[in-house]
Amino acid sequence: MSNNNGEVRERILRIVKGFLRDNLEDYTIEITTASKIGENWLGLLYNITITDRRNGKNPKLNLIIKMAPYQELYREVFPVRAVYDREIFVYDKIIPEFLNFQMEKKVPHIFQPFAKHYLTTMQHGGEALLMDNMKLKGYVTGDHKVEVDYPHALLVMKELGKFHALSYAIKDQKPEMFKYVEENCLEVFFNSRSFRPVLKIIETLGERVLESLDPIKENLYVETLKNCLAKAASISTDFLSVEKFGQYGVINHGDPQMRNLMFKYGDCAHPAVPTELCFIDWQLTRIASPVMDILWFIFLCTGQEFRNRHYKDLLGVYYESLSSMLYQLGSDPRKLLPFEILMSHLKQFAPFGLYVAIWIGAANMKESTNIQDVYNSISEDMLIDGLSVVPHGDYLPKIRGIVIDFVKYGYNF
Repeated sequence: MSNNNGEVRERILRIVKGFLRDNLEDYTIEITTASKIGENWLGLLYNITITDRRNGKNPKLNLIIKMAPYQELYREVFPVRAVYDREIFVYDKIIPEFLNFQMEKKVPHIFQPFAKHYLTTMQHGGEALLMDNMKLKGYVTGDHKVEVDYPHALLVMKELGKFHALSYAIKDQKPEMFKYVEENCLEVFFNSRSFRPVLKIIETLGERVLESLDPIKENLYVETLKNCLAKAASISTDFLSVEKFGQYGVINHGDPQMRNLMFKYGDCAHPAVPTELCFIDWQLTRIASPVMDILWFIFLCTGQEFRNRHYKDLLGVYYESLSSMLYQLGSDPRKLLPFEILMSHLKQFAPFGLYVAIWIGAANMKESTNIQDVYNSISEDMLIDGLSVVPHGDYLPKIRGIVIDFVKYGYNF
């Protein structure tokens, strides 16, 4: 454990005591840090090992606790309370509904890429979730510092297809339930005061990308990027309005990047190929077009050369997975999300993918030695400045490649 060891430990012990509903003297509780600086922007993660001294057969329980940052400046800049409300709603309401719905439909193999959660607390400044430690179940967190390879991208796109299919099927067959979810999954980040600092970060980093382009030889890309950056504020809020998606809006994970994806490798013959996936970090879950998740993952996590080889193929894989799951659940993908609509939405909402890559791509590519302690920044300007620094040399070519690809695909700006 790091700074403020005693205070953090006391917070954790209070939560664990509520979970155990028992005298802590009967247990040994070990607490260790589960994440490094820069690995999690809206949560403090700790490993918890609980040993029951009275139980000789199954004495240990391995958990993860995710705690909200309690520093007031950080909570003023980012909507900490709102995103913890959202994540808790996902674990308490959406995931159980997804599992129950599949059982009702007698799906032979239940799709459940979720960590089990045990307890949530919503005390102001002490919001927290207590969950299974998936690493000790054989899962490994994706590496957000390197571009994803094909086996990992293939599995992610298949699982996103199934995840969105569940949402579409519930929307189709249980509209009242979906309406309830929709009312509790309105956008809470991109249309809030908290997005203003992010816009500043996008604008600053975008200017650095523009400066790296040749104004003569690459004029088309310069003008495309300029136009996109000029519209960042209006496009970001407009794109995340529920009305914008009409009948095609579904539950999005909201942040499907590698740091929020855990993989299990169960094929001994191909040990580098993932066989199972677990989605974590549901703080940005919202109702949106499914392409928002696709754009977020593809353009944040892949490189230009990879997309040249696999982009169209992966879109087909996604749609085939979504369609297959919908048929299992008793709904028609041709009615709920025609492939032509999927392709149209990719073109319409493409700028969102560029903004995400500019903003989060920079954070993901920073070396750990260059990542500031964002929780303890002394001012909003200091926080913004720290997140607006261009990382190592691969960042500018990465964003340039996205702009080039969007022009090639005919995506709108």
